[in-house]
Amino acid sequence: MINPYEIVSKSALPALRAMVARRLQEDYHFTQQQVAEKLGVTQASVSNYTRKTRGVMVNFESDPAVTRGADRIALTLSAKNPDQREAMREMTDLCDYVRVNHMMCTLHSELEPGFQVEGCYACDGAFSSKDFDRLKVLVGS
Repeated sequence: MINPYEIVSKSALPALRAMVARRLQEDYHFTQQQVAEKLGVTQASVSNYTRKTRGVMVNFESDPAVTRGADRIALTLSAKNPDQREAMREMTDLCDYVRVNHMMCTLHSELEPGFQVEGCYACDGAFSSKDFDRLKVLVGS
């Protein structure tokens, strides 16, 4: 049984980091080393994102909320004195958004063919109203 957080950490998070890395390189002209420092990963990881050998199990570029979130994170990290806590909060919100919107279900069914993803509610989680309102803001931004 694969836990949704395993799928998020091994697939969604690398895909989101790859999105932010591309934006930092393309929009803000950061080097791979600079991107690595901003994201807290190795330069080799950024190279793998660039070559599309890591962070490619899922593609979130077609989801407007995720692309806006990646844009905001890149903007935050591109600042002279970036607020890394804010970038981390936004990345966490994006991971939660991906999970609660069941954006990993297809991948889950591919990774664990015997698991019945239809009708599954494991990713729904238990949010407080404050947390849920924050996710609604993310989607509506």
